[in-house]
Amino acid sequence: MVLTGVPTLMVALVLGTSASPLPVRVSPTASHQERLKAARALLQESPLVDGHNDLAWNVRMILHNKLRTFNLSSDLTQDKPWRKSPYSQTDLPRLRKGHVAAQFWSVYVPCEAQYMNTVQLLLEQIDVIKRIIAASPRETKLVTSSGEILEEFGCGRVASLLGVEGGHGLGSSMGVLRALYDLGVRYLTLTHKCHTPWAECSETINHVAPNAPGLTQYGKEMILEMNRLGMMIDLSHSSSQTARDVLATTRAPVIFSHSAAHALCDAPMNVPDDVISALVENDGVIMVSFYNDFLTCGKPSNIASVIEHINHVRTMAGVDHVGVGAGYDGINRTPEGLEDVSKYPELFAELLQDPSWSLQDLKKLAGLNFLRVFGKVEEVSQHLSEEKPSEEIIPIHDIDAKWPCRYKFASLDNALI
Repeated sequence: MVLTGVPTLMVALVLGTSASPLPVRVSPTASHQERLKAARALLQESPLVDGHNDLAWNVRMILHNKLRTFNLSSDLTQDKPWRKSPYSQTDLPRLRKGHVAAQFWSVYVPCEAQYMNTVQLLLEQIDVIKRIIAASPRETKLVTSSGEILEEFGCGRVASLLGVEGGHGLGSSMGVLRALYDLGVRYLTLTHKCHTPWAECSETINHVAPNAPGLTQYGKEMILEMNRLGMMIDLSHSSSQTARDVLATTRAPVIFSHSAAHALCDAPMNVPDDVISALVENDGVIMVSFYNDFLTCGKPSNIASVIEHINHVRTMAGVDHVGVGAGYDGINRTPEGLEDVSKYPELFAELLQDPSWSLQDLKKLAGLNFLRVFGKVEEVSQHLSEEKPSEEIIPIHDIDAKWPCRYKFASLDNALI
């Protein structure tokens, strides 16, 4: 195997080698404490990457993005109003206890803002996340590449990354997409709970029909521009047809940053088996959510519920295509035993009871699969570096006639062509 342009530590992790001794796999019959110790040792050797965390939106809702009384380095379980919130599951002390090496912070704005001030809201959310990170420089750092994740892992800091949740925030603009990349965003969730003019979501809050099933032609152009930039394509919340269209269009692997298996829970957002299996050819990854509504369709869940979804993805696509994306701080019903970000070692301790999971497989689940995908997205972007930025504009016929004031500037652009 020849790996070019990949950090030395990444090569060591992929090949299952390391400068320090690998942890010894405990017996599946070992006590819980022995397995927990082994799980922590494994996560000290290999990075854990979580695909989705909604802390920033809580900061907006609770503090209006005013950080005078907020510091992610503090124990928020002791601070008002966080200790009483069912949506507060994250702070840096708990991230360290959970051995989280890299955290994607969701840059989210609600669908109700579509066609209004979504770009402004996105910029404000990027600003507040960057200020949160900057306030704890000894413990976390904003990074924008797979190599930087490994560098921060080696330094003992949590690597912080940005992912925009919902393509409605782009205003259907290629220019906004490129600007977000320049600001440090490294994945875009194509939809949330609303269709965009160019992509169909899995469920809507307003029951408005999409312009077309799956992707429109402009949506396909958006995918190709994301490939050129090196922006990861996140298919969580996308309809199954959108996912199939993306997989037929993209030149790079995709991610599902926080999803689960539809075969086990028929929640609209969950991923059907044919799409899961298609990730083998695409080389993408599904990062399994910890939300009860996705795991057990709202019934009480536990660690075994998460493992059932992880194992289902492994069965349908193989161990190289599964990761973790809990969705903490955006969920108020979590599995028993995985109540917050500090609990990740408990998941791996349970998996150590299953002899079909090797240590290298567990490292893939924790983060190596995601790092492989991220690295390949970067490679594709580098390969396409000679291509010019797309200058496509959303077509008039993609604009919903029920909203005549939408896209008046896009309409003007079309009129000038």
